[in-house]
Amino acid sequence: MKKVTLLGSLLVAGTLTFTGISGTAQADEEEGAKTVWGEVLPADADPDGDGWANIGFDATWMSQEGQNRINGLAESKDSGEISQVEFNEAVAEIFQIEQARQLDGSNENANPENDSQAMVPHQKVDAMDIDVTKENLAKLALYSPAALDAAPVQEEPYNYNFVYGDYEFHFSYDGDYWNWSYSELMQDFTDEELMYLAHNDPEVLNENPVKAGKYNFKLYDDDYVYHFMSDGEMWKWSYEEK
Repeated sequence: MKKVTLLGSLLVAGTLTFTGISGTAQADEEEGAKTVWGEVLPADADPDGDGWANIGFDATWMSQEGQNRINGLAESKDSGEISQVEFNEAVAEIFQIEQARQLDGSNENANPENDSQAMVPHQKVDAMDIDVTKENLAKLALYSPAALDAAPVQEEPYNYNFVYGDYEFHFSYDGDYWNWSYSELMQDFTDEELMYLAHNDPEVLNENPVKAGKYNFKLYDDDYVYHFMSDGEMWKWSYEEK
């Protein structure tokens, strides 16, 4: 996707209501209460003090992808994977992206759910102000995809490829366009398959860990001992004669 400026605001009718949670950042009383479409309402619209107005929103005007992203975030919120405030922040970013698309008159470049999107060039925006670590990038991809769609993760060009938890992640930026994606590690090799791969197709073992998460185990046949290890991020394997 290309650097864009997220412009405009859209006042919409409410169908879903924010409830807010305790223990979140407090809103500045002078700033009032934020809405996901970019408007700021009087502070009394935020009775729970989480910085967000307790008011509904309507996403039916968005692209199908935008609606799908919001539905996915709602599922993550309902299951406890993300907080109400994290949900609000991610939805606000989706609103900005969808509004920018309408202003630019383009919605042709949407990609699948867990992939980045391309957007029509407009004016530049700043990169994210985050600590670029594997953990932070993975959490953004899994829980706040709209943030990754809206801006690159740093000003300088980058190309990050890594495994974190149960997923393999890819993030790239050439100074103009940025992309990101992730895929679940689906390997489910039998012991016999692992020993076969060690001798006949080692590249498969080099490209990805043999299972998700941390592991350290050995396998044996009549002639060799095989060792497979991973700390959850880096993995290695080897075999030697008995």
